[in-house]
Amino acid sequence: MAEVSYVRNPYPVPDIVREGVWTRRPVLGDKVSPKDKRWSANLKSHERLFAHHTLNSVRKDARLMRLQVPKDALDLALTTVYTHSKDTLVPKMYVTMQPESLGRKTWRVLKNRIEVHNRPTSFGEDFEDDPVTLLLKSAHCYRGPVPERRIHPSNVKLNITGPHSVQSNPGYSRKIDGTFYSI
Repeated sequence: MAEVSYVRNPYPVPDIVREGVWTRRPVLGDKVSPKDKRWSANLKSHERLFAHHTLNSVRKDARLMRLQVPKDALDLALTTVYTHSKDTLVPKMYVTMQPESLGRKTWRVLKNRIEVHNRPTSFGEDFEDDPVTLLLKSAHCYRGPVPERRIHPSNVKLNITGPHSVQSNPGYSRKIDGTFYSI
């Protein structure tokens, strides 16, 4: 079974086939091909800036028809992972959580990355010198230890602590007539 990994998209246009359909191809300029990995090698900086598209700029392009995008709050609520008949007594945050937050693949593209299917080695083949394999090995980073107990964001107490409480100093606690309380 082939393992799927994600690497940075080297092309000028992000891969958003899951989000929508192009009615006409995006404008890139005369010197740029959408299938060329080294598209920016011989371009000047202003030509590179014009030809390179981000996810946000492609989503705002009028030539892209995005039919699966939620149109209002109800559509967004219906795409959540919360199931009223199965999930009981869940935290408040879980009710509005989208599937992408849990690592599930959906129609929405979160990062400008492309899928790379790693081939399993067979018959003594060695893919250690493959540039994609080397890139994938260097892309992993150490995130550190995971804490034992996580505090839910709804239960965090955000009060400001300080030395000026009623019990700390008689100078900061006065009666209505202006005299001090006796401790």
